[in-house]
Amino acid sequence: MTEELNLSELFSNFVNFVARNSRILIMIVLITVIGVVAFQKLKPTVYETKAICMSGVAEYERQEQIEDLSQRTAIDLVNFLKINIDNEDYQQLSDLLGVDLEIAKSVKGIEAEQLYQQDMDEKFYALNKFEVTLLLSDNSSIDNVQNGLIYYFNNNKYIMTYHKEYQRSSSDLLDNIDAEIVMINQIRNENNSNQFSLGTNNTLSGKERRLSNEIIALSHIREEIRTNMNLLKPLMFVQDFANVNKKEDDILIWAILGSFLGFVLGLFIALIKEVKTK
Repeated sequence: MTEELNLSELFSNFVNFVARNSRILIMIVLITVIGVVAFQKLKPTVYETKAICMSGVAEYERQEQIEDLSQRTAIDLVNFLKINIDNEDYQQLSDLLGVDLEIAKSVKGIEAEQLYQQDMDEKFYALNKFEVTLLLSDNSSIDNVQNGLIYYFNNNKYIMTYHKEYQRSSSDLLDNIDAEIVMINQIRNENNSNQFSLGTNNTLSGKERRLSNEIIALSHIREEIRTNMNLLKPLMFVQDFANVNKKEDDILIWAILGSFLGFVLGLFIALIKEVKTK
């Protein structure tokens, strides 16, 4: 009962304190809100856009894929550009992206993040895609920056080395598969009696159907390799950067935050004022 009375008295005193100092509180809150709104209106225009990307770098490296790391190299390469942006080293950024200096100067921020998907067990697992968030002062530069990112990946020495080796080894593997398919077809032609087939160690045992299955399996592998060789690029855009015309604007959020901080500041000033007058 005593605690309830104490809380009630404390709340009553607070309300009376606010009522006594309402003019100064309202004035400080208004000044804070007006200042925040003016700053948001006068600050440089920034446009935010996003894209979904994937990269073949992990496949070029031919490493065992650890979940969350399949796109890690590509993500790190994109995030590396933040160093140039934060240091305002736009000449270096211009060289890396292969774009004009003015276009490089329009880039105010860039960040890549791994994408995840939730399964039926409510567990998240990493996709082979990532999202890139781009901040620009000029929305007409979006396409140029997108092409610049492709240029950046295609001309990275590390990626170029691995990509070249990947193409070479894939080509050799295709030649081996073609030779194996030719050999299996020869065996089928020579063994029409259905008494032989190719085992896992290239030994003959069993039915001709097994030979047919071996050819189909090798054909699937061959087509998969060909598809990857043709389509698996250092950087691909699953979804291009959206063309945006509305600038990034958080006036409402900042106004609410500013009014709260202004109210707290007003309480502090009013408290000091009352203490001095006593």
